[in-house]
Amino acid sequence: MENRSNYEKKRKILEDNIIRIMREKNLTARALSMRIEENERCITRMLSGKIDPSLNTLFDIVEVLKVEPPELFTKKES
Repeated sequence: MENRSNYEKKRKILEDNIIRIMREKNLTARALSMRIEENERCITRMLSGKIDPSLNTLFDIVEVLKVEPPELFTKKES
């Protein structure tokens, strides 16, 4: 149970960071999906926590958002 809880927390951090960076860059899920050549539905499901992104998808997102990978996995303090 504890491992699942830890996983869910990290997963939420990833989602929140991608969404935050997309907003900062005025990038919609549709625009992101087109740039990484992924189905828009897949992106929206990933950002809502319904599916996990593949490693390739994460690297594509990092490239499009122009961030370093750790930035996606580090909790942003408000």
